[in-house]
Amino acid sequence: MRAYITLLSTESYLPGVLALHESLKRTGTPYPFATAISAHIAPEIDTVLESAGIIVRRIPQTTAIPKDMVENNGHWGHTFDKVHLFSLPGFDKLVYVDSDMIVLENMDELFDKPHMSAVAAGLLVESDFTRLNGGLMVIEPEAELADGIFATLPKALAEVAAMGGQALGDQDLINAYYPDWRATPALQLDQGYNLFQCYLDLYIEKHGFRLPQQFSQRPGKNGPTIKIIHFIGPRKPWMKGAVIRQYWRLLKNGKAVKWEHKLFSEYKKLLSDSRPAKYPV
Repeated sequence: MRAYITLLSTESYLPGVLALHESLKRTGTPYPFATAISAHIAPEIDTVLESAGIIVRRIPQTTAIPKDMVENNGHWGHTFDKVHLFSLPGFDKLVYVDSDMIVLENMDELFDKPHMSAVAAGLLVESDFTRLNGGLMVIEPEAELADGIFATLPKALAEVAAMGGQALGDQDLINAYYPDWRATPALQLDQGYNLFQCYLDLYIEKHGFRLPQQFSQRPGKNGPTIKIIHFIGPRKPWMKGAVIRQYWRLLKNGKAVKWEHKLFSEYKKLLSDSRPAKYPV
């Protein structure tokens, strides 16, 4: 089976999962959408997802990562469960999409891309962002692959420390396991497949990217298409105070965030449209 898939490792991200699913449906994709759910998530969440037409796959508790590292790593802690997708049974190919993303245009072509196709997200703004970003990945699961990635923990810790970092995430394990990724152009997808919302205006105004027609009436743009917006950071658009924060950002930055603000508004509509009548969180 081939499918789009995301991870739900924190119950508060359920609105993001539902909105992502809705955004994919609107692209007309024939591929199903699945959600991998962490072991600690309440079982009633399965029912909410399945009633929306989402395939649910429960994944085991991550024991390869020390408990204190999971518990003391903020909103990144339980995302180590993402590594389990690399050995998820029942799927030949997955296009993994983070639950804080929305899809703007059909991207089924990714199923024809090789294993570990991904984006060095933000590279056109930050020249040192050369590593694989784990928000969007093409994965061909293998039985022992997840164990191999988990085993890179010591190497990943050393690499993060060498870069001056402190917190470790699933993305660091994946980069440690695939050290040659940045030197393999065939695996590097166009920036439009994983575009941070905070860089949206720069990519459009400075680098010639364009939004799909339904999101922009601006004529004359023939550059690369932005297919996915990634709402990075710990505070998501569905969380308390998000509207106030976004309007403050608009007030502070004006036209420099006009496209970001437009897509934030579109995302809020998507969140509303995808919210079920009975909502557990």
